[in-house]
Amino acid sequence: MRSPCLVTSIFTFVTAAGLALAEEAPFFHDYGYDREAYGRHPLQVFRSTGTTAPRFNILKSSPTCDNSLYTFLTPRGSATSEPLATIYDHDGHLVWASGWNGQQLYNLLVQEYKGEKYLTFWAGDDTVGGHGAGVYYMLDRHYQTYKMIKAANGLDGDLHDFTLTEAGTALLVVYEAIQLDLSSVGKGVGPVWDCLIQEIDIETGRALFQWRASEHYDLTDGYRGIGGEGEGDRAWDFFHMNSVDKDAAGNYLISARYTRSLTYINGNNGDVIWILGGKKNMFKDLSEGRATDFAYQHDARWDEDGTTITVFDNAVDNENPTWGDTRGLRLRIDQQAMTVAVVTEYVNPRKIRAISQGSFQTLPNGNVLLGYGHLAAFSEFSSNGTLLCDVNYAPESRFGTGDVQAYRVKKFAWHGWPLTKPEILVALDELENAKLFVSWNGATEVVTWDLEGATGATMPDGEWERLDILEKRSFESAFPLRHTYPRFLRVTARDGNAGILGTSEPVEVAIEVLGQPGLQDGQADGSKSEVASGSRSQVVLVDHHPLATSLLSLWRLLEAVTGVFGLCQLCRSCCGHWMRKRMAMRIDLPR
Repeated sequence: MRSPCLVTSIFTFVTAAGLALAEEAPFFHDYGYDREAYGRHPLQVFRSTGTTAPRFNILKSSPTCDNSLYTFLTPRGSATSEPLATIYDHDGHLVWASGWNGQQLYNLLVQEYKGEKYLTFWAGDDTVGGHGAGVYYMLDRHYQTYKMIKAANGLDGDLHDFTLTEAGTALLVVYEAIQLDLSSVGKGVGPVWDCLIQEIDIETGRALFQWRASEHYDLTDGYRGIGGEGEGDRAWDFFHMNSVDKDAAGNYLISARYTRSLTYINGNNGDVIWILGGKKNMFKDLSEGRATDFAYQHDARWDEDGTTITVFDNAVDNENPTWGDTRGLRLRIDQQAMTVAVVTEYVNPRKIRAISQGSFQTLPNGNVLLGYGHLAAFSEFSSNGTLLCDVNYAPESRFGTGDVQAYRVKKFAWHGWPLTKPEILVALDELENAKLFVSWNGATEVVTWDLEGATGATMPDGEWERLDILEKRSFESAFPLRHTYPRFLRVTARDGNAGILGTSEPVEVAIEVLGQPGLQDGQADGSKSEVASGSRSQVVLVDHHPLATSLLSLWRLLEAVTGVFGLCQLCRSCCGHWMRKRMAMRIDLPR
């Protein structure tokens, strides 16, 4: 069976496809990046998969950052092509990227359930009331859905928090629109977004505990005005819960943005034990107000010692964007004396102000990671507050626009074993050299790639010859192709013990010399190639004329000069026609 071929010049192929560049490293303190020289959202495009992912601008790095962990974030925004869940290594190279049926993605974490590690996240519609309506997912190490968890009692899951407990339950933040008497804020009966805690039995989906803010807080306890809300179908968000944590005593700690407070709740009867911050603060501040003046905060958690709390203090919102600088905050709580004091503040020297979202994480080595939510940045600090590493994943000149943002940024250990196969593609690199590109989305254990060749696509494994070996250093690797290689190629992934993790499908690749017997010069303009029925075939034709390399270099120089000064367009056209006759690339596309 004969297959049609795509015939094009090397130059046209490279320009049109835009995929012939080698994998690009992250930017390092690149001024142009942060001034949109590479666009509103610089991306890396990978040839072997077609995957795209943000390129980082690493402003500051240090060997004292926790390089044993991967970075997890879910970039989204008006400048992103699609919402993604992404994992990066410590050098800023992509490890895994995936969309989720076009839905918005939030809060990508690694959590443990019954002794196994899972990726967890929220997916849904984030346009509902500023808190979203969706469900929670758990993916196993093969990136397969293990469980889909819904909020109980017919309610929608909120995007803000999903925490697995050691007891095998899940803590959820849930919003529900209810009717309340709004006379205390100048209106009649109207809709209000009530905030709920739900603790869910993961196996049954049953709510084991539920708590409502409206039963314990007055509508006047918050700082956000009602405006035009509280009427018709416009529910008023007076509380805005955004995190829930549970301690060893079985009690709950919640953060509420619009009351600027943390609330500690009895896990048996739901009574409020104490409130820190806001209008109903119950604590004496031993740090001259710095321990209780947090505002619009997120991600409040107990430290393991049970005496300190960490919180991401936004300090600002869209109505008060210049109040203060966003900071991470570690507080010491004395529940007997009812005092609170600042242990450490984590402030980026860039004076970052994140008007929404954000995260605080204490890493296993004691460092602290802050994700700046509405601003496309994250930073790692030493335990004493010294900035160690600082990264942007979109231009700083666009901060505050919502172009690119991620609700939280976290770091975890992770071992991913995808059930897919490594993916390969033959293409040209930036120097017009034919290469075989390989990647395996989500595979964390690959140490080396083996390029193997055989005379037939269905040859047994023992007949495949090892041709080349590459160390895996980034998401995508590239093997140079030689005309002496067998016609069929594949790539095998190996771990640190040389064990086989997976093998790609074979690809048929013929690298031939123009002008040799069996191939006429004119064939490069429209011939067809006989390929095995059902096989994947890519045929590359390269001119090995002794002067080809020198001529190509001269052509590139001429093209660059005339491109800049607009000179000798006729010369460029004539030279280009001759080069296209001498050097061509023909690809039989997969069928």
